[in-house]
Amino acid sequence: MLPPGHIAAGFLTAKALLKVLHPQLSTVRQNQLLLWGMFFGFAPDLDYFYVFFREHAFTVKDMGRNNHRRFITHAPLLWLIAGLLIYFFSADVYYKFIGLLLWLGSWSHFMLDSIEDGVMWLWPISLKRYALKFPSIIKVDNNNFFGYWWKFIGQYIKSRVTFYFEVLIIITAAAVFLHH
Repeated sequence: MLPPGHIAAGFLTAKALLKVLHPQLSTVRQNQLLLWGMFFGFAPDLDYFYVFFREHAFTVKDMGRNNHRRFITHAPLLWLIAGLLIYFFSADVYYKFIGLLLWLGSWSHFMLDSIEDGVMWLWPISLKRYALKFPSIIKVDNNNFFGYWWKFIGQYIKSRVTFYFEVLIIITAAAVFLHH
Protein backbone atom coordinates (compact mmCIF):
# COMPACT_ATOMS: atom_id res chain seq x y z
CA MET A 1 0.00 0.00 0.00
CA LEU A 2 1.13 3.54 -0.68
CA PRO A 3 1.73 6.21 2.00
CA PRO A 4 -1.65 8.01 1.61
CA GLY A 5 -3.50 4.78 2.44
CA HIS A 6 -1.37 4.06 5.51
CA ILE A 7 -1.70 7.65 6.74
CA ALA A 8 -5.49 7.54 6.29
CA ALA A 9 -5.68 4.20 8.13
CA GLY A 10 -3.60 5.63 10.98
CA PHE A 11 -5.98 8.59 11.20
CA LEU A 12 -9.02 6.28 11.30
CA THR A 13 -7.35 4.11 13.95
CA ALA A 14 -6.63 7.15 16.14
CA LYS A 15 -10.15 8.50 15.63
CA ALA A 16 -11.68 5.15 16.61
CA LEU A 17 -9.45 4.86 19.70
CA LEU A 18 -10.43 8.36 20.85
CA LYS A 19 -14.12 7.65 20.23
CA VAL A 20 -14.08 4.34 22.11
CA LEU A 21 -11.96 5.40 25.12
CA HIS A 22 -13.16 9.03 25.52
CA PRO A 23 -10.00 10.48 27.11
CA GLN A 24 -10.34 13.63 29.20
CA LEU A 25 -8.02 15.64 26.97
CA SER A 26 -8.29 19.06 25.39
CA THR A 27 -9.27 19.37 21.74
CA VAL A 28 -5.70 20.40 20.94
CA ARG A 29 -4.32 17.25 22.57
CA GLN A 30 -6.88 15.07 20.80
CA ASN A 31 -5.94 16.62 17.46
CA GLN A 32 -2.27 15.97 18.25
CA LEU A 33 -3.16 12.33 18.87
CA LEU A 34 -4.82 12.19 15.46
CA LEU A 35 -1.55 13.42 13.94
CA TRP A 36 0.40 10.82 15.92
CA GLY A 37 -1.96 8.14 14.62
CA MET A 38 -1.35 9.29 11.05
CA PHE A 39 2.41 9.26 11.62
CA PHE A 40 2.45 5.80 13.22
CA GLY A 41 0.24 4.46 10.43
CA PHE A 42 3.02 5.35 8.01
CA ALA A 43 6.08 4.95 10.28
CA PRO A 44 6.97 1.32 9.40
CA ASP A 45 7.63 2.50 5.82
CA LEU A 46 10.29 4.96 6.95
CA ASP A 47 12.69 2.06 6.36
CA TYR A 48 12.34 2.92 2.67
CA PHE A 49 14.82 5.73 3.27
CA TYR A 50 17.41 3.06 4.09
CA VAL A 51 16.55 1.38 0.77
CA PHE A 52 16.99 4.70 -1.04
CA PHE A 53 20.33 5.15 0.73
CA ARG A 54 21.44 1.68 -0.41
CA GLU A 55 20.31 2.41 -3.97
CA HIS A 56 21.85 5.91 -3.94
CA ALA A 57 18.59 7.18 -5.47
CA PHE A 58 14.90 7.62 -4.72
CA THR A 59 14.14 4.58 -6.87
CA VAL A 60 14.38 0.84 -6.16
CA LYS A 61 16.20 -1.26 -8.75
CA ASP A 62 16.59 -4.52 -6.80
CA MET A 63 13.28 -5.28 -5.06
CA GLY A 64 14.50 -8.73 -4.03
CA ARG A 65 17.51 -7.44 -2.13
CA ASN A 66 15.82 -4.23 -1.02
CA ASN A 67 12.34 -5.40 -0.08
CA HIS A 68 11.82 -3.23 2.99
CA ARG A 69 9.18 -5.62 4.34
CA ARG A 70 11.99 -8.04 5.21
CA PHE A 71 13.58 -5.51 7.57
CA ILE A 72 13.10 -5.71 11.33
CA THR A 73 11.13 -2.44 11.16
CA HIS A 74 8.34 -4.48 9.56
CA ALA A 75 8.11 -6.86 12.54
CA PRO A 76 4.83 -6.16 14.40
CA LEU A 77 6.15 -7.53 17.71
CA LEU A 78 8.66 -4.66 18.01
CA TRP A 79 5.93 -2.05 17.60
CA LEU A 80 3.69 -3.85 20.09
CA ILE A 81 6.46 -3.96 22.70
CA ALA A 82 7.44 -0.31 22.17
CA GLY A 83 3.83 0.86 22.36
CA LEU A 84 3.06 -1.14 25.50
CA LEU A 85 6.27 0.03 27.21
CA ILE A 86 5.25 3.64 26.64
CA TYR A 87 1.72 2.89 27.79
CA PHE A 88 2.67 1.12 31.01
CA PHE A 89 5.51 3.46 32.01
CA SER A 90 3.61 6.71 31.37
CA ALA A 91 1.71 8.39 34.14
CA ASP A 92 0.02 10.94 31.84
CA VAL A 93 -3.08 9.90 29.85
CA TYR A 94 -1.81 11.73 26.75
CA TYR A 95 1.42 9.67 26.67
CA LYS A 96 -0.50 6.48 27.37
CA PHE A 97 -2.50 7.23 24.21
CA ILE A 98 0.72 7.81 22.28
CA GLY A 99 1.82 4.33 23.38
CA LEU A 100 -1.48 2.84 22.24
CA LEU A 101 -1.25 4.69 18.92
CA LEU A 102 2.34 3.54 18.40
CA TRP A 103 1.07 -0.02 18.70
CA LEU A 104 -2.31 0.25 16.96
CA GLY A 105 -1.33 2.80 14.30
CA SER A 106 1.61 0.67 13.19
CA TRP A 107 -0.57 -2.44 13.29
CA SER A 108 -3.09 -0.75 10.98
CA HIS A 109 -0.13 -0.53 8.60
CA PHE A 110 0.69 -4.21 9.03
CA MET A 111 -2.94 -5.30 8.59
CA LEU A 112 -3.07 -3.48 5.26
CA ASP A 113 0.30 -4.87 4.17
CA SER A 114 -1.02 -8.34 5.02
CA ILE A 115 -3.60 -8.11 2.26
CA GLU A 116 -1.07 -8.40 -0.56
CA ASP A 117 2.51 -7.70 0.42
CA GLY A 118 3.06 -9.82 3.50
CA VAL A 119 4.21 -9.16 7.04
CA MET A 120 6.52 -11.10 9.36
CA TRP A 121 3.81 -11.76 11.95
CA LEU A 122 5.82 -14.52 13.65
CA TRP A 123 9.13 -12.66 13.90
CA PRO A 124 11.53 -13.51 15.64
CA ILE A 125 10.44 -17.15 15.40
CA SER A 126 10.13 -16.97 11.61
CA LEU A 127 11.06 -14.51 8.85
CA LYS A 128 8.21 -15.80 6.69
CA ARG A 129 5.86 -13.08 5.46
CA TYR A 130 2.13 -13.78 5.65
CA ALA A 131 -0.38 -12.32 3.19
CA LEU A 132 -3.79 -13.13 1.82
CA LYS A 133 -2.34 -12.86 -1.69
CA PHE A 134 1.18 -12.15 -2.91
CA PRO A 135 1.07 -9.87 -5.95
CA SER A 136 3.43 -9.94 -8.86
CA ILE A 137 6.55 -7.86 -8.34
CA ILE A 138 6.42 -4.42 -9.90
CA LYS A 139 9.55 -3.96 -12.00
CA VAL A 140 10.44 -0.55 -13.38
CA ASP A 141 13.51 -0.05 -15.57
CA ASN A 142 13.67 3.72 -15.45
CA ASN A 143 16.39 5.63 -13.60
CA ASN A 144 14.67 9.00 -13.94
CA PHE A 145 12.93 9.86 -10.65
CA PHE A 146 9.64 11.04 -12.14
CA GLY A 147 9.62 8.41 -14.87
CA TYR A 148 10.26 5.66 -12.33
CA TRP A 149 7.47 6.68 -9.97
CA TRP A 150 5.02 7.40 -12.82
CA LYS A 151 5.50 3.86 -14.14
CA PHE A 152 5.47 2.39 -10.63
CA ILE A 153 2.12 4.03 -9.76
CA GLY A 154 0.69 2.99 -13.13
CA GLN A 155 1.62 -0.66 -12.55
CA TYR A 156 0.43 -0.47 -8.93
CA ILE A 157 -3.01 0.74 -10.00
CA LYS A 158 -3.34 -2.00 -12.62
CA SER A 159 -1.99 -4.92 -10.63
CA ARG A 160 -3.05 -4.45 -7.02
CA VAL A 161 -6.36 -5.23 -5.37
CA THR A 162 -5.25 -3.06 -2.46
CA PHE A 163 -5.35 0.04 -4.66
CA TYR A 164 -9.16 0.09 -4.60
CA PHE A 165 -9.23 -0.63 -0.89
CA GLU A 166 -6.71 2.16 -0.38
CA VAL A 167 -8.92 4.63 -2.27
CA LEU A 168 -11.87 3.59 -0.07
CA ILE A 169 -9.82 4.15 3.11
CA ILE A 170 -8.69 7.59 1.93
CA ILE A 171 -12.26 8.63 1.04
CA THR A 172 -13.51 7.35 4.41
CA ALA A 173 -10.78 9.21 6.30
CA ALA A 174 -11.55 12.40 4.36
CA ALA A 175 -15.26 12.08 5.17
CA VAL A 176 -14.53 11.48 8.88
CA PHE A 177 -12.12 14.41 8.91
CA LEU A 178 -14.65 16.75 7.28
CA HIS A 179 -17.32 15.60 9.74
CA HIS A 180 -14.83 16.11 12.60
